[in-house]
Amino acid sequence: MKPGNTQPSRPQSAKAACLMLALGILLLTVSSVLGESLSAQMTGIYGLHQTHKITAVRQEDAGPAGSGPLTLAEMGQLAQYYLNGHDLAYGTKVSATAVYGNNQSPVQVLGVNDRYRQFHTMNLMAGSFLTPGHENQQVAVIDEQLARSLFGSGNVTGLEIELFGRKFTIIGVAGEDNSLTGSLAAQETGTVYIPITKLLELQEGSAITFLEAETRDSGTTGYNTAFLEEALTAVGQDPGAFRITDYTMEFLLLNQKNHLRNFLAGVVVLGLLFNLFKKNVREIYDFLGSRLREKYWGEIFRKDGGRLFFGLVKAVLPLGGMLALWFLIRFPLYIAPENIPQELIDLSFWADLLENRLKASFQGGGSGAFPGEAHLHLLQGIQNWNLLLSLVLGWPLLGWGLHRLNIPLNTPEKGAWKMELFFCACLIMALLLGTGILLAAGMPLASDGKGIFLVFAAVFLAAVLKGASIKN
Repeated sequence: MKPGNTQPSRPQSAKAACLMLALGILLLTVSSVLGESLSAQMTGIYGLHQTHKITAVRQEDAGPAGSGPLTLAEMGQLAQYYLNGHDLAYGTKVSATAVYGNNQSPVQVLGVNDRYRQFHTMNLMAGSFLTPGHENQQVAVIDEQLARSLFGSGNVTGLEIELFGRKFTIIGVAGEDNSLTGSLAAQETGTVYIPITKLLELQEGSAITFLEAETRDSGTTGYNTAFLEEALTAVGQDPGAFRITDYTMEFLLLNQKNHLRNFLAGVVVLGLLFNLFKKNVREIYDFLGSRLREKYWGEIFRKDGGRLFFGLVKAVLPLGGMLALWFLIRFPLYIAPENIPQELIDLSFWADLLENRLKASFQGGGSGAFPGEAHLHLLQGIQNWNLLLSLVLGWPLLGWGLHRLNIPLNTPEKGAWKMELFFCACLIMALLLGTGILLAAGMPLASDGKGIFLVFAAVFLAAVLKGASIKN
């Protein structure tokens, strides 16, 4: 068989390699864009205080061993004494039926105080939200879904709906959240916001089940949680009966996955820079070895000093790049104390940790989820999958594609140039596609410049090394 008979398989191999490269670049670039967008989304959905808040949600299974339901008197004590200077929102959630004329619809009724909107972003289509003056009035703010279900229109301020057998005047209409997380976390039923005082008065057996307090960045891990636990204990409540979530730490953990993804990308670039350093050192070694066979050191410095100096600069540059890159990608890693075992090999610890994680995910995403918790768990889940896909698919596809890609042996310079041009085109297309995905999903546009730079650096260095290996 002639060697030429094997040539027809090369185009197919090249196409497969290019496809893997394109998919790898696409996944890595979109992962960087999406990861930063998720962080921006988290700071944008929690109102004026963003993620500077801590929440306490009474566990449904607290039982009689708990310290009793939260009361308005205890909320007053918290606001006046133990959480003085910290914005405070509280309320509860019940199911009911909203009635207007012959139309009725099942709804989720949130009884809240006037500070609730400071902790949750609400796009009011019409009217206003609850104010301190509405505390003892039968007024309601409904969402757009309920407005269109009952009235067929969003312009319903001033009209009345019936809840718990009483008439409530609509003072505002909250628009729908059409973002990706908003759509996934949306309730099947409409939502009505009424003053917490009226809900406790009209709904027998109801009690305050959640509270939110503004926090300040203390720089100390666990400070906010300990502060809220002390406040709850001071008013006679058992902190163990509540699910406490520090959103400052949750944002840190969410954003930490972006840093981790960039760190791993940086490690890849560090490896490529080290290979480039070895290649340049080898070139200097071979150059000196060939010259020393015919010349002395002095003659080499006189006649080939410029070339030798240029080679040394080429060898030092990757080292400088490695040092600068390390300062770019390093970050303080936070691991919650409860996730650190006493012994590394402790199967029971890891099994319990996994079980607790699963329970927490079901509690946070179930029907008993406190407003905002569903968004939090969705953001965490998407970010986890985003990181996982970039690690198990993005980098392997890119590496395997580079390994399979062939550059024509007769024109290595032209082949390397074409490969770099192909990489740039893929990066630009991936950026455009990632931006389009965010726009279509209603997510904030927030690009991770560091992550995109690291992907570009990785593919560029890989192309340089690939071209050099073929040339040599």
